[in-house]
Amino acid sequence: MERIILSLIILFVYAVEVVSFSFGNPLCSSHDSIALLQFKHSLNLTDDGYCESSYPKMTSWNMSSMDCCRWDGVTCNLLTGHVIGLDLSCSRLGGTLHPNSSLFQLRHLQTLNLSLNGFWGSQFPQEISQLVSLTHLNLSYCWFKGRIPLEISHLSSLVSLDLSNNFDVKFSQEGFNMLFQNLTKLEILSLYKVNISSSIPMNLLFSSSLRYLDLASTKLQGDLPKSIFLLSNLETLRLPGNYLTVSLPKYFNWSSSTHSLRELDLSFNNVYGGIPNSLGTTTLKALKILQLSGCNLAGPFPEFIGNLSQITQLHLSDNYLEGEIPDFFSNLQKLTSLSLENNNFTGRFPSSLVNLTKLEDLSLRNNSLSGTLPPFTASRLQNLIYLDLSENSLNGSIPSWMTSLPSLVQLLLGRNRFSEPLPEFKTNSLEELYLSHNQFSGPIPQSLGDLLNLTAVYLEQNKLSGEIGADMFSSMTNLQYLDLSHSGLSWSSNINTTFPLLLSLRLGSCRVKDFPDFLLNSKELWVLDLSENEIHGQFPKWFGGLSALQFLNVSHNFLTSLDHLPWETIRVLDLQSNSLRGPLPFPICTITELYLINLSYNNLSAEIPNCLFTSSLLKVLDLRANNFHGPIPNKFPKNSALVHISLSKNQLEGSIPTSLVNCTSLKVLDLGNNKIQSTFPTWLETLQELEALILKSNRFYGPIGGYQTKSPFPNLRIFDLSDNSFTGSLPTKVLKSFKAMINMDSHKSGLEYLEETLYFKSPNTWYGVYHKDHYAESMILVMKNQEIEFNKMLKIFTTIDLSRNKFEGEIPKFIGNLNSLLLLNLSHNNLTGHIPIEMKNMSTLEALDLSFNQLTGKIPVELASLTFLAVLNLSHNHLVGPIPQSNQFNTFSNDSYLGNSELCGFPLSNECGKHKSASVPVEQEEDEPSFLSEMTWQSVLIGYGCGLTFGFGIVYLIYRFERPRWFIDSFETIINEMIYILQRGHKRRRRNFHRRKH
Repeated sequence: MERIILSLIILFVYAVEVVSFSFGNPLCSSHDSIALLQFKHSLNLTDDGYCESSYPKMTSWNMSSMDCCRWDGVTCNLLTGHVIGLDLSCSRLGGTLHPNSSLFQLRHLQTLNLSLNGFWGSQFPQEISQLVSLTHLNLSYCWFKGRIPLEISHLSSLVSLDLSNNFDVKFSQEGFNMLFQNLTKLEILSLYKVNISSSIPMNLLFSSSLRYLDLASTKLQGDLPKSIFLLSNLETLRLPGNYLTVSLPKYFNWSSSTHSLRELDLSFNNVYGGIPNSLGTTTLKALKILQLSGCNLAGPFPEFIGNLSQITQLHLSDNYLEGEIPDFFSNLQKLTSLSLENNNFTGRFPSSLVNLTKLEDLSLRNNSLSGTLPPFTASRLQNLIYLDLSENSLNGSIPSWMTSLPSLVQLLLGRNRFSEPLPEFKTNSLEELYLSHNQFSGPIPQSLGDLLNLTAVYLEQNKLSGEIGADMFSSMTNLQYLDLSHSGLSWSSNINTTFPLLLSLRLGSCRVKDFPDFLLNSKELWVLDLSENEIHGQFPKWFGGLSALQFLNVSHNFLTSLDHLPWETIRVLDLQSNSLRGPLPFPICTITELYLINLSYNNLSAEIPNCLFTSSLLKVLDLRANNFHGPIPNKFPKNSALVHISLSKNQLEGSIPTSLVNCTSLKVLDLGNNKIQSTFPTWLETLQELEALILKSNRFYGPIGGYQTKSPFPNLRIFDLSDNSFTGSLPTKVLKSFKAMINMDSHKSGLEYLEETLYFKSPNTWYGVYHKDHYAESMILVMKNQEIEFNKMLKIFTTIDLSRNKFEGEIPKFIGNLNSLLLLNLSHNNLTGHIPIEMKNMSTLEALDLSFNQLTGKIPVELASLTFLAVLNLSHNHLVGPIPQSNQFNTFSNDSYLGNSELCGFPLSNECGKHKSASVPVEQEEDEPSFLSEMTWQSVLIGYGCGLTFGFGIVYLIYRFERPRWFIDSFETIINEMIYILQRGHKRRRRNFHRRKH
């Protein structure tokens, strides 16, 4: 039937052409019109529009119009009627472009544009080389795949070739070379994101006609040929995002032939040699766009830039430039975009920037700029749209001119040191306001509520005061993001208002007493943070109707029930530190894409549902400090993404599930304080990423051994098996394999944390939880019989705790190789032999507890070289001889040596050589001093230069950045303990001194 219809169409078109020819009016060639109709029927129309103005142009191609030259997108030769131009860009075309497509029969075609259509899965059309008359070919954003044929270089008439954004298409080295050799008329070549994976031909002189060359993100490699700058007509050169090696001093010493260059983009390549001042000579004086971001450039700000009077865009971000930014921008009056972010610039904000009348985008983010902003009463930045000064050290107040810019849309000043009250806002164009992580004080100005176009308001982590409620934002009908967490503000009672477009609401630590009622109508909400507030009871019934909610944090409140949650959409759930009771509800198993769940520190009970262990997407599972009982389900899937598992402080029993070996990305496993009864799980050695293994306070027994791999646990930094019933010798093979505790560069690791970036999907895109809601690993330390939880556990923190077991034998000498270990506790075992002299190599050791063993011999004098040692406990052994008298050993009290009757010397009253028994200490608070009662963070802090400076510095920083109240309270407790210990130690030393004197 289709063949009959097509035959009738051909006859009809032929008849129309005969009639039209007889009247002397040439119409579209019958051959071409038939080819076009066949081409139309070979494709599909899709609902996907790849550009705003897309519409199906082919719908006008039908029999009702006798002349195909009148069809949308078709251009004909007026004399011959042959189709010479075909523009089907943004036409919602889909399907497969077959090798025998009638498109390739249009031999007179000069211009072909199929860009921004969806030919997903189609091979790159090899037959395109048959269209020998082509001068302009645009196949960009067509999503082709496969190899580009060598024959494309036979299209010798091509003036413009655009194959960009076909990232599954590949050019061979030979085909790429032939382009420049054969297409001598080519003026425009754009291959953005085409896979070339080869070098640029050394001889480009054949392409002397080139005006525009875009080879961005094409995986180019090798040296950038100097001949590319001898192309006298070249105006635009874009090579960012490749692996090219570029020597700027070598290439930028060009002849006058480079006068025509207007745009140069070498961003994100391997650039070396600095930026030569020759760029500012007459050679490139006409340059308008210069982009050298991500080029590893170092040194001061290039002085030549002040001479580029024609420049409109200057991007030098993501480099290592340093020093002050010269204040010469008054010469660059045509500048519209300036990006210097992510460098090491210091000094003040260049005041001449305020006089650039055409500037639209300005970013100085993430540098070290300091001082106040220029206090001008007026600014000439009338066209400024985007201003980002975040992540610097700027202080003072926000000048009034900045809040009066008539075109400003985005104002980003977060993570600085701005203080004083917020100014009045006088610009109606503002859409995004980022003032977070500063020291702003006082109330919110009323003028903020007049900014009707605001879509995002971020005021978290400040020192503001007063009450604020939904009425402040009620006129902002486009509000999507609101963050007032830890801002110092109190959230007042609800009013009758709605925010239908609200996507994210964060009111952490705002004294919120109930769930805001306006959320009932916020159907698009996907982030809600009401942590550290005063919410009691349960979730309201309407809460389950928030069908878009994906991130929920209501931790540190007083919730009692898990009812009425929108379980199916939740991705990140943090309800730690509430009053939740009973078993986990069955609907929790309806979550299909759970990434993080934290229900720790509640009163939940019963067995843990199997479904929490079967998810392949879950990264963090934290159920510690509840009343869960029963076995841990042996249900971990083979493709598990788990990074953190914490089930400590429950009533779990049985053995450790062997399916844990499927969690190959696991970094933290904390099963402490349960009733697990088993031997040591040696099969965990396959988890090569494991950094913390905590099995303390369980019922493990037997020796530790039987490893299959050569180096088990190479990344382990925390190894805690304390308070179990392990027997035999110390686990020698395990301790030898702790590479992460050997020669660790503390300067590089000290600012890193054991934390994982979590991603979840918003209505429009994927977002990382890291920058605002990152889940920091934590550890419980016992300090003076009180448990303190430390979040953001530093990777530099390394500890081995094998105390309170039944280990025997000698301490292996190789333990001295663990020279990056901070805390070592081997107390309450049956260890014998001498203290190894090799422990002198543990140069970072800050706490050592070998108490309650059967150690003999002298205390090695060499241990006096451990200058960071803050706490030492050698009590209740059989040690003999003098106590070393130097460095840190002069700071330890009697408690460190109790129960060693043959020890002598300060601080004991038993003087060496007089055979006096050790005196009972004047003060003794505990019969068995616990390792973690004093050998903890206060001791670690003391260890750094005796600790006070560092300790108070930490407290200052915490108060400085207004961390959560509970965390500040914990640190206040620590500091009080530090002061108490220092005072008590000082009094003891004075008494001992006077006793010895008399």
